[in-house]
Amino acid sequence: MKNSPHKTFALAATFTIACALQGCYSIQWPWSKGTSLTTAGLAPNPIKLPFEPKQCVYTVEPAQTTFFLSDFTPEELAAAGDLTGQVINIQLLWEPRPGYTPLDPTTTNVSIRLLVFSKGEVGMYGGGGFAWPRGTPGETDMQLRMTGSNLSLIAKTKGFVDLLSPGEMLGSVDATFNEQAAIVLRRTASQIISNKLGVVRWVDSAPLLDLNLASADQISPR
Repeated sequence: MKNSPHKTFALAATFTIACALQGCYSIQWPWSKGTSLTTAGLAPNPIKLPFEPKQCVYTVEPAQTTFFLSDFTPEELAAAGDLTGQVINIQLLWEPRPGYTPLDPTTTNVSIRLLVFSKGEVGMYGGGGFAWPRGTPGETDMQLRMTGSNLSLIAKTKGFVDLLSPGEMLGSVDATFNEQAAIVLRRTASQIISNKLGVVRWVDSAPLLDLNLASADQISPR
């Protein structure tokens, strides 16, 4: 027995609404495995920082889901030295839900902290953005699709040249749930940046803290 066109349309509409209300993010984009992030300046002829991940982990905390990414191996980061690469911290503050939360890419549901190392010098960037998550916090893997963001320099070493501000980070994150690896990456990166700046800095993305740091430091080299 064939369904009438009206019945077929009603079923399709019901499915679409159900997916939207349940956060059916997988049908919005062709999700794929792997992390692919690019940070770029917003000025004419912008510099672009491609990211080649060697660590992509996440952990679940009381108020957010926290992602830590690095294009250093744990051994390379622990050895410190004249590093060139990136460490990224993204905190998912809330999950967008059609009909319940804003879905505008200019709103903020993630906070970002980016460390850019260049031959031993380092710049710390902070900001926020909007991302669609895929997966449930605590599962083996979880993904983010970054569709909008803004970044600005909040601290740097004396020899670091800022070619990025203002900037944005776009792309996808594919992370494995690993609480211990996330803790080690956070502590190691925080120790390195604290040693280089001569003042304690935790690699945690907190927008209000970023503003306070920028105001207190006035982006002055140390």
